[in-house]
Amino acid sequence: MPTNTEDIRASVSKDITALQQEVSRLQKMISAQGAEAYYEVRDRAGKAYDESLPRARNAVAQLRAESKAAAGAAREHAAATTTALALASALGFLAGYLMSGYQQPEPRNWWR
Repeated sequence: MPTNTEDIRASVSKDITALQQEVSRLQKMISAQGAEAYYEVRDRAGKAYDESLPRARNAVAQLRAESKAAAGAAREHAAATTTALALASALGFLAGYLMSGYQQPEPRNWWR
């Protein structure tokens, strides 16, 4: 057991040094684990991107083909297209008008 002030200071200094070394070791471990997790997530994201790219290209090509077909049909049948759009607009307006008439119930507060 330390008996004088110098012995106590030396003991505390050793403990502080040991704690600093332990903190440094823990920081290195956390840094290594963080870097490992970063590279793993980056690799997974890269693989997901590589796998989804052909599907996305295929979907875009299909959308283009469908939109061209729809535009062609709309050009050929302009009267039917106009009628369908007008009917859909009228139904949407009617639904909005009917829904606007409904009132929201008053919220119940917990203190009532």
